[in-house]
Amino acid sequence: MSTTAHPTELELLLQQMQKLTAAVQLMSTQTGTRLNRQQMADRLGIHRNTLAARQAEDPTMPRPGKDGRFLLSEVIEWEAQQNRRGRH
Repeated sequence: MSTTAHPTELELLLQQMQKLTAAVQLMSTQTGTRLNRQQMADRLGIHRNTLAARQAEDPTMPRPGKDGRFLLSEVIEWEAQQNRRGRH
């Protein structure tokens, strides 16, 4: 009899989500997709003013570049970290 543990359906689903997240992140890095402040706020489901407040409170949150836009790959990476920590 084998003592190897089999991954649960939830674990398999989480692995697939991590792979998809990595693929989207790679694609956005290669294309350099960027979000303006309104798009970033919309993505987080908050108002633009709240976005500025959250940036002041959370040093881990992505920062806009010189053009005032957020690099989508950094946003995806940050969101994945937030999800792993159980917050967002």
